Amino acid sequence: MFLRRILFHTSRDFISPLTFTLSFPSDSSFTGQRRLLASKKKAGEKSGGKRSKVAFKEENDVEDEEGNASNRTFDLTNITTKMNTILGRLKKEYGTMRIGQANPAILDSVMVPYENGSAPLRDLTQIIVKDPQTLLVHVHDEEMLKTVDKAIRSANLNLNPMIDGKGLKVPIPKITTEFREKMIKVASKIAENTKIKLRLARQDGLKDLKKDSKNGLPSDETKLLEKQLQLLIDKYVKDVDDSFKAKSKEISGN
Repeated sequence: MFLRRILFHTSRDFISPLTFTLSFPSDSSFTGQRRLLASKKKAGEKSGGKRSKVAFKEENDVEDEEGNASNRTFDLTNITTKMNTILGRLKKEYGTMRIGQANPAILDSVMVPYENGSAPLRDLTQIIVKDPQTLLVHVHDEEMLKTVDKAIRSANLNLNPMIDGKGLKVPIPKITTEFREKMIKVASKIAENTKIKLRLARQDGLKDLKKDSKNGLPSDETKLLEKQLQLLIDKYVKDVDDSFKAKSKEISGN
């Protein structure tokens, strides 16, 4: 649609019409623009909808991961605490082992025939230090007195107990090369028992990890946790070995 507007230019000599043409978009042009805007709006809404779905999915994934983590059985921090406790007991036992002095730990390796098997001496008796050179062993069951006496003599610790009333008096021999060797064996036994306890803690961790794997823990995360667990026990086993070497050196007097 066109609109013509006629203007008159006035001068002294003549009047001449000047014509200006103004053009406006047609109805069809307006319709095309409206369609374009509508299509962009619709595309924006559709795109925005997709982003909302993605964001909603990510939020749900985070919530699911947090929920799964809280329901997991495997706990590396808890295992670390257990291993710290086990290693602490080893160091405490080593700390009480004094060469040439009476110490209950000397008798830790003694096994006593009991019922159809055997039991550790410490489970059947109460061992106390009478003086720096003497241990007293109180037997819970007096009928086991002679059996306990024989078990101590047969333990290759170079100890010769004497029955004293309802218990046993165990003199600690003077420091000799043989006695030092016996003490090193006792320290070695304590170290081996400590390693067994550490491995048991590791086995418990693997069992928990296996449960979590069955309950949906991703395989790559399972492998990563297994590796962390192995590195952890390797560290503590090394600590045990280092402690034993230091104690052996102290016992041998080197």
